[in-house]
Amino acid sequence: MSDRKDGKARRNFLIKCPCPNCSKDSEHSYSRVQKGSLLVCPYCSTMFKSSQKV
Repeated sequence: MSDRKDGKARRNFLIKCPCPNCSKDSEHSYSRVQKGSLLVCPYCSTMFKSSQKV
């Protein structure tokens, strides 16, 4: 039987996204950014969608 790596484990890490309002980098999960979910800046509480293409 072949050993397959768990695909979900690879995608469960944080990436930095700049806030469009305050320009500070905040860390969000890779899967949330990839899905296009709304992100919340921890510094200014602005809700935004990431412009990064992952």
